[in-house]
Amino acid sequence: MKTNIGKARLASILAITALTAVFSGSPSELAGQTRNGFSAHHQYSQASLFGNYARVGTYEGNIAANLGFVVFDGQGSAKGAATVNQPGPGGSRTIVKVSLDGTYSVNSDGTGTIQFTLTLPNGTTSDITEDFVITKSENRNGTLIATSIFEAQEQPSVVISGDVFVTHVDTRRPD
Repeated sequence: MKTNIGKARLASILAITALTAVFSGSPSELAGQTRNGFSAHHQYSQASLFGNYARVGTYEGNIAANLGFVVFDGQGSAKGAATVNQPGPGGSRTIVKVSLDGTYSVNSDGTGTIQFTLTLPNGTTSDITEDFVITKSENRNGTLIATSIFEAQEQPSVVISGDVFVTHVDTRRPD
């Protein structure tokens, strides 16, 4: 009987200790929490997208891929290019080179949008919007710089016909 009482008392002490640790803490620990209990995120900004990023696009069902780059200026403008490897006639593959020119906005939580004008080799243009989230970043002199970004295009592909969903991953290249 003493063993069960001892275990129950130890469990109570551990529970009280755990609750004390959760509801107390240093002022710096408490400052990092918001009213709803979530930890406060570092603040992202336009400057968080800065530099040259490798860009890999995937099309629904893996029917095509695009490989390229995008350069973000840290102030809301972006330019880039990509090579799209897509289905061609008779089971062949067709290569299409596109260019990108656009603007972006970044929310403090690391989400945002990019509006690109995509230009095909024949000069035809299409406007696309991509929603994104910064998935990795590093602190450089007090500014969070995105090192990886995941994007989902709002419109179906403007390169491949049909309602084809497109996603991209942008990975920052070294300076």
